[in-house]
Amino acid sequence: MASPLIEATYVATRPDRAVPELAEAVAREQSLEIVPELIPESIRERLLGRVLEVQHIEEGRWAMRIGYPAELASDQIGQLLQLLYGNVSFYPRIRLTELALPEALLQALPGPSGGIDRIRELNGAGNRAMLMTVLKPRGSRPEQLADLALRFARGGGDLLKDDQNLVESDVQAFRKRIRLCSQSIEKAQEMTGRRCLYLPHAAGSGDHLKRQLEAVSEAGLHGVVLCPWVMGLESAAAAAREFDLMWLAHPAMAGSMTEPDDRGVSTEVLLGTLVRAAGADISIFPGSGGRISSGHDDERATCRALTKSMEPLRPTLPCTGGGKRLESVGEAGRRHGPDYAVLVGGDLLRQRDKLEEATRRAVSELASP
Repeated sequence: MASPLIEATYVATRPDRAVPELAEAVAREQSLEIVPELIPESIRERLLGRVLEVQHIEEGRWAMRIGYPAELASDQIGQLLQLLYGNVSFYPRIRLTELALPEALLQALPGPSGGIDRIRELNGAGNRAMLMTVLKPRGSRPEQLADLALRFARGGGDLLKDDQNLVESDVQAFRKRIRLCSQSIEKAQEMTGRRCLYLPHAAGSGDHLKRQLEAVSEAGLHGVVLCPWVMGLESAAAAAREFDLMWLAHPAMAGSMTEPDDRGVSTEVLLGTLVRAAGADISIFPGSGGRISSGHDDERATCRALTKSMEPLRPTLPCTGGGKRLESVGEAGRRHGPDYAVLVGGDLLRQRDKLEEATRRAVSELASP
């Protein structure tokens, strides 16, 4: 029985050879990486990638849709990424723009452990878009960060994450910081009756990473921030699963793949479909309108990739960040709908003594139709 196909669409800009020839080269390079005359017929029929369609888009640009037998992914998210863009990442002006995964592979991949429904259950946000902020800067005393956590949670903030630069080499220092911030969240819950979901950042590898994740679990927290493009997508997914934690995928380093115009991987695929398949419960990506923004990918397409029906995977919560401002919160919520979060970091933290009030206003705007 033939393996179902993973369908990947690549856009070639000013191709360096005839497009049908290039499409065949990509299909072979990514699937078997060997000259045609050395592929036994039995292997060719079962595992060789095949060109499904070549279409001229506009002057100098062609779309090449290629089918890869799902068996080539080996039921592993890291191998799937390698299959889709491993060696082709060195080809000139080739960009992976679309991805469709067969149900058989989706059944084998982890997907979110909780997803949007579990997040709503934990923070009581109801059927509206959510507000996230970030604890920073590095160098602040743990007590200062805990005070920020208290005021944000008391103002009704939904999601609170550590900045990706909050990293300790001493696990005991990490334990102290997340304990104080957790206590602030609990204190705010006693005062307001609502819980803010706090996600500490865990970094590193090996025993150091495991000790941090143990500390997060022992603190009774439900999730963690991981940087999958720094530590490896497969490693991040496995680490979260080992400790039964939800995880937020931070996009650090991903811009090297998503931001070139004529190569790399679209945000929709990299920070949408692939992150969701790996099991992230929240995916942050820049979108538009902030200090850091994506100038060419459609953020709505990324939101759809994270939330559309993709059985059996639960939806992942899309979150746009990268320097969003308070005045843009309401418009962002209206544009993306209820299954969405907006991250406002520095612009909220600069409110200082008025942070709690500013948080309450922003949450109210997200609740407005």
